[in-house]
Amino acid sequence: MLKEEKIMLKLKYYYSIYLVVIGFMLTNIVFARADFRVHPYLQNPSPTAMSILWFSETNTAGQLSYAPVGSDAQLTVVSHPAVAAALQYPTWEDTTFFNGAAPAAPFRHRIRLEHLQPATRYTYSVTQGGSSFTAGFKTAPDHNSSIRFVAYADCETEPESTGKPAVWTDPNNEAPRKYLIDQTQGYHNNLAVIRSRKPDLVLIAGDLTQHGGEQRDWDEFWRHNAGRDGHNSLAGNIPILAAPGNHDYYEGPALDRYNQPGSERAISKYLTYFEYPDNQAAHQEQHGRYYSLQYGPATFIMLDLCNNTPAGSADDTNFYLLGEHDAGGGFAPDFNPQSRQYKWLVKQLSAARQNSIFTFVVFHHAPYSSGPHGWPPGKEPQHDRQSGNPTRQLTPLFMEYGVDAVLSGHDEMWERSTISGVEVKLDGSQVKHTIQFYDVGIGGDGLRSPSKDLKNPHQQFLVHNDVPEKWQDGILIDGGKHYGHLEVNIMPVADNIWQAVLEPVYVFPLWDPVEQSYSGYERRVYADQVTLLRTAK
Repeated sequence: MLKEEKIMLKLKYYYSIYLVVIGFMLTNIVFARADFRVHPYLQNPSPTAMSILWFSETNTAGQLSYAPVGSDAQLTVVSHPAVAAALQYPTWEDTTFFNGAAPAAPFRHRIRLEHLQPATRYTYSVTQGGSSFTAGFKTAPDHNSSIRFVAYADCETEPESTGKPAVWTDPNNEAPRKYLIDQTQGYHNNLAVIRSRKPDLVLIAGDLTQHGGEQRDWDEFWRHNAGRDGHNSLAGNIPILAAPGNHDYYEGPALDRYNQPGSERAISKYLTYFEYPDNQAAHQEQHGRYYSLQYGPATFIMLDLCNNTPAGSADDTNFYLLGEHDAGGGFAPDFNPQSRQYKWLVKQLSAARQNSIFTFVVFHHAPYSSGPHGWPPGKEPQHDRQSGNPTRQLTPLFMEYGVDAVLSGHDEMWERSTISGVEVKLDGSQVKHTIQFYDVGIGGDGLRSPSKDLKNPHQQFLVHNDVPEKWQDGILIDGGKHYGHLEVNIMPVADNIWQAVLEPVYVFPLWDPVEQSYSGYERRVYADQVTLLRTAK
């Protein structure tokens, strides 16, 4: 290499470092001066109401204006900000990443728009200080309308994901290698595909962040989902329904991992960001951890199965986290038959059977899996301290009430299993029924392989084994496991007959010969489409 070339390479290197530093400085300046900490996003949809939340840097009221699309009859509402103390940066993050100058806790704004028209599109704009944000939403339809929703799990956002590709095991020889793009870009591309499909709802089956107790990880989640550009903001236009995962209870490796009251501090961030239908829980601390929502022809039942009692038993999904009835424990709810959540679940399943055509249950720990969390609970070899197996005790209940699909994550590798049994109809008759169980944990993390010597007898489809990779001249052209989601389209197909089409979508990275990198992406569907048929009530 010539001397001049070496000098130019050094100059380019130092210039790139300069750009990174300047970019970091500008990001922090913008962050400090911004009016919005988190831009507006939608929550808790119904046919006649919608909640809009946002977070500001200062204790200043915001203004929200809204109107049906095409109407000049605009209404304006003023917010009443309240400090979101749970979103304070922990001391460790403050000293490590902000040199002791982390922003103070933001202020939460929440406006519930009521007396809206069903199945109607609205535009809305929020003014906060000198900043504004404009987006739109659609109210929930009646039970005779078609809907589309998307489900995924395990995005596990964290700033450190940038430049950090997941370990991507070669399915031929099980050798570890790096995925083709990093986790940040993978999640970004996944959300871009979801936005392009314009679903009515987005469901997340837990593990929204890598460390629920680290505030920067939540900043990263909302940076992806609630962008400042209202036209391209996913959460600003589409309501997100989430169920908590074990990582959302996890304070983080620098914050004593799982502990009490630390895990309650972690989940309090989750509970501050989201608003859901009231579950009538006896204790305020239980609100928001599990809930049910009827939306069009479907009911969505979101559960918190991240812990169970007795702690450390064969019924416990998290050996590290004390449950609500353990000494010194937090409020992670039980799900055994004597628990409040279980009894609530029975009522919700009964109501769904009467009022909805399809029923979907969403929680984090996959009941049937060939991944590392598919081993039974325990500390011994071929056991797992965060096993999904204890959640199987709910399967008979799901079967009795005719649940159509259970959507989970946790093992992060895309697997579909089925269980067949007997459903009890409203008139008391019994019919054969099959429940689809999914691990949809490929939101933006993981891409795991199955555990050696562990067999899932209920498995129907596993990407790792069933979708061979196709390479050409060292470039992946098809196949393999990738980030993605489940898309579900529900619609009538004949008199009194409805179908739900479940499509496993993956976001395939495309090679750019000019950039010499996987810088593009494309929506593709695995060959495991499932169609469910139901008679309308």
